Amino acid sequence: MSAVWRRMNVIQWDRRRTQQLIVAVVILCLVLYFLLPTGSTRRSPYAPTYKVRHKLSHWHTEIQKNDTLFKLVTEQKFLHPDSSAAFKQYFRPQVSLNKLDLKKDADLKDFNIDVDVIVYLHIQKVGGTTFNNHLINDLDKGFNCGCTKDVITNPCLCKNKNGYIWLFSWFTVGWPCGLHADWTMLHECIDTAMNDLEEQTRKRRYFYITLLRDPVSRYLSEWQHQRLGQHWEDAKLQCGGKRVELFDIRPCFYDTWHGVSLDEFMECRDNLAVNRQTRMIADLTKSNCYYRRGITPEKRAEVQLESAKQNLQQMPFFGLTERQTETQHLFEKMFGRKFKTSFTYLNDAEEEDMISEDEFVHLMQHIELDMQLYLYAAELFKEKLRTVI
Repeated sequence: MSAVWRRMNVIQWDRRRTQQLIVAVVILCLVLYFLLPTGSTRRSPYAPTYKVRHKLSHWHTEIQKNDTLFKLVTEQKFLHPDSSAAFKQYFRPQVSLNKLDLKKDADLKDFNIDVDVIVYLHIQKVGGTTFNNHLINDLDKGFNCGCTKDVITNPCLCKNKNGYIWLFSWFTVGWPCGLHADWTMLHECIDTAMNDLEEQTRKRRYFYITLLRDPVSRYLSEWQHQRLGQHWEDAKLQCGGKRVELFDIRPCFYDTWHGVSLDEFMECRDNLAVNRQTRMIADLTKSNCYYRRGITPEKRAEVQLESAKQNLQQMPFFGLTERQTETQHLFEKMFGRKFKTSFTYLNDAEEEDMISEDEFVHLMQHIELDMQLYLYAAELFKEKLRTVI
């Protein structure tokens, strides 16, 4: 018995080993915190009942006459110094913005559908599926694509008379540059993808086009999409020739976000719905891609917005979801080709969703850059229309 006791006394507390173990546990907890999404992946489909909720149209009407609500929206903290003025202009427009000094558009008079390529930058929840359908089935191209109606699941190359691909979009080529590839991804990928698709290398001219939508409606529409369990989490982001990793963009959920509330949707730190239109049109290499280090959030916001405005102005065409007739007219004038049917605006059901006052106010922080871009786009759209009338 005494021998056993002496052996036990030999075992002593190793203070250094214990400290190392504590540090390892802390590091493990931090890694799990940054890799795992916030909250549970099992969402309740029921919104909290303690908040007074109204339709979106109610808040649009209320903010025009309620000065307290107006101040709550416009005087909250934003990343960009001009966001407050943008929301004031959006909710209580006084006069039109200053006339824009347009740069010369790409010369479309010699656009040749038999050799040139239209590249459609498809932003989520702007009515892009309908617009794609117009391009494939309703545009007078001078040749028949021979596509079936099931082009959503079975892309149709729709080659022109020379056997070339004239439209680079989801309906024609799928997603060779990534699911809903943005401006940055498309410019890094387009040549290689087209060479592979056409199985040849040739000189091409690319004409980038896109659609923009009212930021409030678009954001709520994306929330609805996620709430129904649909998402684009399989999308692989890329910038500067490198894949974006989990350490840079933290996922909001695993498997599904079905039943997510608007509050939960807005709480996710790396929700790509935030200022999606600005981010997808900007050259992200100018704002250090998705890396957090080396640039402040305020500077990133400033650089991305300015880049998005420049890229939008350089596009030969873009449309506005809320202005379908003018969008059709502008495309026909710019590209010199008519559509067989008229465009109509089909609104989503976001007007039927009930949101609270604090959700309405908080939402604006997630679309501040998109709001500035949209107001700029609206003025730019007017100027483009004036040039073709």
